[in-house]
Amino acid sequence: MDFAVELPLVWVIFGPTASGKTGAGIEVAEFLGGEVVNADSRQVYSKISIIAAAPNEAETARVPHHLFEFVDPAARMSAQRWSDMCSAKIDEMVARGKVPVVVGGTGLYLRTLMEGLSDIPDVPIAVELEYSDMPLEERYAHLQDVDPVLAAKLHPSDTQRITRGLVVYTHTGVPLSEWQAMPPKAPPYRFRKLAISPDRELLYSRIETRWGQMVEAGVVDEVRALKDAGYTLDMPGLQGLGIAEIYDYLDGNLSWDETARQAVQGTRHYAKRQVTWLRNTYKAEHTFESAGELVAFVKGL
Repeated sequence: MDFAVELPLVWVIFGPTASGKTGAGIEVAEFLGGEVVNADSRQVYSKISIIAAAPNEAETARVPHHLFEFVDPAARMSAQRWSDMCSAKIDEMVARGKVPVVVGGTGLYLRTLMEGLSDIPDVPIAVELEYSDMPLEERYAHLQDVDPVLAAKLHPSDTQRITRGLVVYTHTGVPLSEWQAMPPKAPPYRFRKLAISPDRELLYSRIETRWGQMVEAGVVDEVRALKDAGYTLDMPGLQGLGIAEIYDYLDGNLSWDETARQAVQGTRHYAKRQVTWLRNTYKAEHTFESAGELVAFVKGL
């Protein structure tokens, strides 16, 4: 007799920035009786809702949304921590009879959820702060001593990953490279993987249009508030597209036209990398040219 229990089904919608996945996720969740879980590494951060293109109040009012805008920009959200929190949300939704709909464009987040990563413990913020005043050159030299395997893979100016390697070793006594070599845990879910991949020129046009919408919505004031509050560009939440360019504009180092050009161009390059990940790694069951086609497919099942 087979006593196997069917694993919970999780819907996953991936697409490049400006592809329309936010709206598609909401419509799919409404149709399935589900709730949306964020899988965008920028939209986890507070204080950057405009530049991160986070769902607005009208959108979040339609269905419950989870893991949006809850991390301070000065703090780091690792893929493992996000995956753990996402899994907890999925379990909680399933227990309530709701269908999880995970929506986002951060490939590492989704890969961690669907394939698992080594079970690296969370590092307390106090450990990270120990290295905040150490010069980067000194951090890199220290990493070469405690984790030469990882150090050999990193550029000496890769502040975020160098610091990550140091804090993991400091907290656990085990090099991050050894944690990463450990076999991952298999996730306890079934995944229905869908994707949106618009025509490239259409996608680029949408990126440019959205930049204009962000400007109208007050993105410069949003970023100015970050700057005035003392947030610096080396902080994790400020690594997103467009923020450094606006900082330069506010400092008088860029004209507005050049700011817009660089921000749009950087977003196009990011979207191109997302499409490459979609094609080479994601392995979607179905890929659609538009959000509308994806929604129609789900409603036709």
